[in-house]
Amino acid sequence: MRQSYIIEIDGVFVGAAAFYGDSYRFVGVDSRLKGLDGQHFAELAEVRAAANSTYRRAPATRLRDKPTQLHA
Repeated sequence: MRQSYIIEIDGVFVGAAAFYGDSYRFVGVDSRLKGLDGQHFAELAEVRAAANSTYRRAPATRLRDKPTQLHA
């Protein structure tokens, strides 16, 4: 049976680490962690550290550069 662990950074769910008996596989849901998705790590702490450093180095994605102006 596999065990999974939520990976959060600053309260944001960015993925999960699934234990496969000999390693942890990262399953990312945030586009900033696309490069880590599917990678295997020996320790859960390594998954968290890699996700944290990758997340913090990546530019934040924005839906809009400027707020929408409402006209009356």
